[in-house]
Amino acid sequence: MENTVAMTQCYDYQQEKVDTAVEKAVNLLGGIETFVKPGDKVLLKPNLVSPLKPEKMATTHPTVIQAICKLLKKVGAEIWIGDSGVHGTSKIFAACGIEEVARKYDCKICDIDRYETDFVFKKSNRLMKKVPVSKYVTEADVVINIPKVKIHAGVLYTGAVKNLYGTIVGKKKTEIHANTQTMDNFYLVLLDILNAVKPQLTIMDGIYGMEGNGPTNGTPAKTGMILASRNAAALDVIAVEQIGLNLKDIGYLTKAVELGFSPLRKEIQVVGDSVPMVKYKYPVKALVVLGKIIMKITPPIYNALLKPVPKFLKDKCIRCQECIKICPTEALTMDKLPIVDRKKCVSCFCCHEACLYNVIVRSDEKKRNRR
Repeated sequence: MENTVAMTQCYDYQQEKVDTAVEKAVNLLGGIETFVKPGDKVLLKPNLVSPLKPEKMATTHPTVIQAICKLLKKVGAEIWIGDSGVHGTSKIFAACGIEEVARKYDCKICDIDRYETDFVFKKSNRLMKKVPVSKYVTEADVVINIPKVKIHAGVLYTGAVKNLYGTIVGKKKTEIHANTQTMDNFYLVLLDILNAVKPQLTIMDGIYGMEGNGPTNGTPAKTGMILASRNAAALDVIAVEQIGLNLKDIGYLTKAVELGFSPLRKEIQVVGDSVPMVKYKYPVKALVVLGKIIMKITPPIYNALLKPVPKFLKDKCIRCQECIKICPTEALTMDKLPIVDRKKCVSCFCCHEACLYNVIVRSDEKKRNRR
């Protein structure tokens, strides 16, 4: 079952339809009782990156959370819902519709940024032997990862593996970005976190995803699927295929396969419904590929000319300076628009995630419509 990904069809967020799709996907893996026992403390980790309404399709939809809560109530579990966000977790839970679900099902709301850190030691980790996760993770009996399928300006795709970055407490997230420096190192960090958290179950909201300028300012894309698996990385491999991306373009997933976190695609068994692929819109890749080559051969030229950095759209920027506050390397300063210090910038695009006004794009981005 470790190599199995369940896929069910669901094309809108009508609660009854979502309930059916989620339960069917979990049953294809053995049923919720396979993962949760009566009395278990179950931490649900949705993707609630910003205080955006559900119809924006940037966050895990509350109907998906509610469907999972119904299953957990049937087995008598204690439900926790936890995440961390740039603009304040309580504000995000309210805007994303999760606060109402938590109240309805008597769930404990867990503000990861306002709780203690627990260091999980993993000798097999490549970069971080001690991973600073929220104590909510280590106190829970079961962790259920509930990502959203989206394009991401920094790493092209975000889903199950990257969603677990939100289990890191507060400023430690920005410290990790600052300390890793290179994208290759950041990819290893994501896998180190996956190895530390090890969610017992991942259920992806792929009914609608986000294409284009994601993860918060893109365009909703109807994908029509719920995915579920014991293996978060394997689930991502299938999700990437379903939205028409090339796995080789997503560095941390390529490494996940190389290092054994996910089986090869041919070894992954997809069970359930057949859902048609939907090609997502994303930036043209030519400059990115060229940049990777030059980065290895002549790093100074890459840093000076080709390294992707935030680009600010002057007709939209309201000078709120949230991007400056979130930048882990202090690479941004304010003038008429935010100014980027290319030497300090590590291309993490935390600023992009923090921006609520669709102001930021990649410096190497050119739009191409793909369906």
